[in-house]
Amino acid sequence: MSTHSPNSSVKAAAPSETLPSKPLPDSTDRTFAGLVEDLKFNEDLKVESVEIDASTGEKQTRKMLKAVNDKKNFLPGQPRIRLDDNPKDDQDQLLAYLHNSHNTDGLDDLLRYTRYIFVQMPSHSHIMALHHQAAHSREIKVTESPGLHLVWYHELIFIKPIPAYFYSPAFWEYLENADGENQALYMACVGFMRSYYMLIRHEIDFKEACRLGLIPKKGKGKGRLPTYEEWCTFIVPFARVGDGHVNRRYHYGELRLTRLNRAAGLLQYGLTYYHIGPLEWSAFMELTLARLITIFAVCSVVLSSMQVVLGAITMVQTPPDGLWPKFVDASIWFSVIVMASVAAFLVITLLQLGNIGLQDLFRATHARRRKKRGPPTI
Repeated sequence: MSTHSPNSSVKAAAPSETLPSKPLPDSTDRTFAGLVEDLKFNEDLKVESVEIDASTGEKQTRKMLKAVNDKKNFLPGQPRIRLDDNPKDDQDQLLAYLHNSHNTDGLDDLLRYTRYIFVQMPSHSHIMALHHQAAHSREIKVTESPGLHLVWYHELIFIKPIPAYFYSPAFWEYLENADGENQALYMACVGFMRSYYMLIRHEIDFKEACRLGLIPKKGKGKGRLPTYEEWCTFIVPFARVGDGHVNRRYHYGELRLTRLNRAAGLLQYGLTYYHIGPLEWSAFMELTLARLITIFAVCSVVLSSMQVVLGAITMVQTPPDGLWPKFVDASIWFSVIVMASVAAFLVITLLQLGNIGLQDLFRATHARRRKKRGPPTI
């Protein structure tokens, strides 16, 4: 994994950078350059070098996150996470909390298998703005689970809100300078923030995000929400980050839950699923037995038709009196037509699914090739 060396802060963005008129190029070698200090969204944190006892018994110097105000010695927006807890057994309790809140290791591993089998569009810009979510009749469900951020299922999409401590330049400095094994956490946080550049593209999206509580308040005390102009200036540094500096999950945009469930059940988690909405046995059985019931229904129709044909053939050998022979012939042909119709329906359905799958595969392959080529040269 490459080592990042971004500056902890940059100067205020120019007006043209505040509201970019066109999408920024996906430069795969551009790192996160830090927050704009002039905004001063949060100044409650600072970074200090602290000596700790490592597991080997030697003293080690580590950068720790501390509160500027001793009376508020906790992570902004999360009073349960105290900053005065020293690392125990060489384990940083703050980093442990951040891993649980922002890491997507399980989803990163699962996405390795979806490249050709369960195709997902490998483009971080494959995210609809918030007002487009409503236009597609999707209900936004706010969740704190990092693995569900931008995962959608029929009329639902899950979105994780931005934590208040992401406003702090000291937090990003601390996270950037964490141990090498925690670089995945740093990349996950940067990728998460980059996704918000696509979610909030217009002022109507910004207002909806504020209404849903996706954007935290800034400043000390109760604080206030940032203005739309302030928000645009804040988010631009994240938008410039390339895929080479975020984790695998954020190489993608929105992810379809049905595909994740299929991939998890087939390739990774046995008979379980990546996520089931209602945590009830009925929901699990509904998802598990849906395919079996469909197969059972098709087989029942075909077997019933075959029984009718066999019974009718028996009657042909000993034909009854009157008009019954014509009814026997009609029964045979009708049963044959039913079986042929079922077969044709299954073939057409499989061809349609194959066509959709190939189109998704071609689009995904084209996106990967375009990403490898990099932005066009002028």
